[in-house]
Amino acid sequence: MHTISAIIVNYDGIDCVKDCIDSLKRQTMAGEMEIIVVDNDSKDGSLGLIKRSFADVKVVEMGYNAGWGVACNAGINASGGRYLVMLNNDIYLDNRCVEEMVKAVELDERYGSCASRVLLWEDHKKTEVAGVVLYPDGLSVARGRLEPADRYKKLEEVFCASDCCCLFRREMIEEIGGYDTDFFIYADDTDIGWKHRIAGWRCVYAPEAVSYHKHSHKSGGYSSFKAFHVERNRLYICIKYFPIPSLIAGVFFSAYRYIFQFFTAVFGHKGAFCEYRKGHSFMEGIGIILKAYWCAIRNFGLFWEKRQALKRIKRISNSEIHNLIRRFSITTREIARYE
Repeated sequence: MHTISAIIVNYDGIDCVKDCIDSLKRQTMAGEMEIIVVDNDSKDGSLGLIKRSFADVKVVEMGYNAGWGVACNAGINASGGRYLVMLNNDIYLDNRCVEEMVKAVELDERYGSCASRVLLWEDHKKTEVAGVVLYPDGLSVARGRLEPADRYKKLEEVFCASDCCCLFRREMIEEIGGYDTDFFIYADDTDIGWKHRIAGWRCVYAPEAVSYHKHSHKSGGYSSFKAFHVERNRLYICIKYFPIPSLIAGVFFSAYRYIFQFFTAVFGHKGAFCEYRKGHSFMEGIGIILKAYWCAIRNFGLFWEKRQALKRIKRISNSEIHNLIRRFSITTREIARYE
């Protein structure tokens, strides 16, 4: 039985997935690792490339674009490792990345996940994500986005890991369940983060576990597709996990965030909304927000049922949930400037 199962979700990754697999084969723990590629019906020939180039890689063919969560669950079900390394197809790993994540997660039996230090593929001097931080309306963002690569060098606890490159204990996933397939894409990792947090598990950030990522190389960094799913899914997060007072407060935090992001974009020429506006109209952005809220309202009952079902694993109080939001929160000013 393998110690580690590395699971790559692939969709049209002809330009990057081979580099990802090659980096796994160079890992110091490669001898203890199985590699599984879950293909979401790629049309660019990447599936054929994987089969021709890597006879020892296990391939799971979904037959359709199942989204992130369904594909991850399929990979987990096909795996046998004690540790699960979750990977985007557009990432490659430093040779010691997996070993450093394993070492970090083994420091405490309640560390259920480990976040790697992810740098930009195109510019190794800049950070892509060093763990995930929160905003009080349910939004999650990459800690350290575009900051100097050497800033986050301390091994410490973070809220959760970005699953472009992270590690989970299998026993944790078996306890809390896998990915929520209703998210499709984006915030799936935050959902796992919340789910393992309410079950009493924690996440450690391992700065020596270095990987490199092409940011949103398929969906586009500032596309309407991404904007909609990020906004809709953070509402789903609120419904599933936030205590009622925090759920209500989140509406006002969102309004404040929208206003702050607007003025930061218009007058400061900074932030994700500023970048989004370069290719989209203001009214298109408003339409995305309204569509996201409509989806959340329409599916409120479904996610409230999920909330009730989570009581079986809940080990922390509502006040502890509120403390988590405060402890790992980012300010409105900071989030408005995030790109």
